[in-house]
Parts: sequence; structure tokens; C-alpha cells
Amino acid sequence: MLSFTQFVNAQYQKFSFYADKMGSPLKLTIASTSKEIDSVYSTQLAVATFSYIDSLNHILSDYDKTSELSWINEHAGKGLQPISPILEEILVIAQKAYYQTRGAYNIAIGPLSVLWRNARQQKIFPNKMEIKKAQQFIQFDQIKIDTIHHQIDIPTIGMRLDLGSLGKGFIAQKAINFLKSKGVIYAMIDAGGKIVTLSPKNQSWTIGINQIREKNKAINKTLTLSNHAVATSGDAYQFFIYKGHRYSHIINPLTGYGIETPKNVTVIATDGTIADWLSTACSVLSVKDALTLVNQYNAAVLIAIQKDKYIQYYSSKNFNAFLN
Repeated sequence: MLSFTQFVNAQYQKFSFYADKMGSPLKLTIASTSKEIDSVYSTQLAVATFSYIDSLNHILSDYDKTSELSWINEHAGKGLQPISPILEEILVIAQKAYYQTRGAYNIAIGPLSVLWRNARQQKIFPNKMEIKKAQQFIQFDQIKIDTIHHQIDIPTIGMRLDLGSLGKGFIAQKAINFLKSKGVIYAMIDAGGKIVTLSPKNQSWTIGINQIREKNKAINKTLTLSNHAVATSGDAYQFFIYKGHRYSHIINPLTGYGIETPKNVTVIATDGTIADWLSTACSVLSVKDALTLVNQYNAAVLIAIQKDKYIQYYSSKNFNAFLN
């Protein structure tokens, strides 16, 4: 998760709007020097943007039992099913990520996600057999996505897709694109710590990065972003403590367990979807593999790992360019 402060040049008027979306607080800020975007019109834009976000969430959320994704999951094992352009778009991105990370990033992790989600709610730690059983249903390479006929085949009953690791970044990016299409040139969306920015020339946003496992404490450096997205993955908010071990809500698909190492991963990219899924993938991968992966997307990453009382930082060479 990210905490943030905003910098808007004094000549710009700023309008901020808040709503609960996608299971977390969402903040939309629009800035303008133009009299055409006043408080009334900015409010209309915010209402339209929130409505658009709801429509996307109704496609992609597995918490929404009436969503398209939920419908697809319920029809696992029932042959080819039609998918909308939006769902197909995000699935193709996730499919590429799966193969690129050799399974370390895997949206077919749904059975494990549900198992650990229930464990956190019921405060009952899952046993090895439950985890092993769930792992049998996360083979994303068995799922077929037909981009010609716009269909998907999830071959086995019990398999389940979970887009939580890139859905917020995807929707935040779509929402910024929507605002841009309406003539907005200066805006920011923070969707539960997945932040996408839009800026005119020579303007930017200043954003803070949480310390490891701290909700309200930031590191002493800030980010300066213009037309970039940033996402931070960590366990400050969602975790499970069992016998002195703290398990993150970020699950390693290869082990079936939540990550135990205290770690924050912050990724900066030109697209919200890429920043979002990379931050999750890099949480699972080794530091070396994470740096290699991020470099392939011309993105930037900062990885903070706590060892005993000390925090070690690892970053891509281009990350410093965004620090202030």
C-alpha cells in the first residue's frame, strides 16, 4: 500500500473525491487552470468515473457473485464460455505474466486465495492437506483463452481465477484513460494504493512510500511522478499470524503459503496494470529475478526486506530518477 501527498502548482485548482470501491478507499483528484473544469463539472466527471469503475469491477471482481468473473468461475469444467473484451484483455495480460514468471505469478490461484481468505476471517490456519488439495486446481497452463472467438475454457470444476493482483491497477488505468478522453489533463487516482497519474508538461505528483508493515509511516524519500503509475505490495493490512509466524495475503503459488519475509515492493511503470502485477510478482520472486523481470518492462522497482532489526533496500538503476 502507498501513502501519498499531492503537489499541484499554485495556479491549478484542485478537486478531490472519495468513495469506497473495490473493497478499499478510492481517491480521485482532478486539477485544472481552465474555467471549463469547475467544481460542478469536476463533480460530474467524478460521478461518471466512479460509475465507470463500478462497471469494470462488475466484470472483474470475484467478491461480486454476479460479476462476469464469478460467472466464468462457476462454469469451470463446463467447456468454452464467452468472455467480454475487457475480461479478455486482462486475462491475456495475466497469461503472459504467468509464463514470463514461470508460474510465480498466477491468477488461477483462486482456490488458494479463498482458502487463505477464509482462514483469516475464521482465524483457523489451513492444514497441509487443504493447501495441497487447493494447489491441484491452480494450473493456469491448462486454461485455454481463445482470442479469435473470444472464449475461455477452464477445464476442471474447482478451478478459479482471481484478478485481485492486477485488477485495481487495471481499473485505475482505465479510469485515468476515461478522464483523459473527457479532456482532463491533470489527475490522479489512488485505488487502494494502486496509483495512476496524469500530468501536463512540467507538472507532477509527489507520492510517499510506506515503511515495511507500517500503515501510516513513510520512508524519508518521496516519489515524483508524471504520467506514470506506482503500486506497492506488502502485508501492512492483510496477514495471518500463526505460532509466531506472520503470513502475508500475497500467496506464493509454488508453495501454497503466504509470504513470510517482511517485504515491501514498489514498482513504477507507465501503465497501472503493469505496475500492479509486477509488484505482486516481485514479492514472490527472488531479488535477482525481480530486477530482471522489471527491466524487461522498462519499469523501476524498490524492494525493501527486513532482516532482524535492519532493512535492506534493493532497487533498479532507474528508480533513483523518481526519488525526491
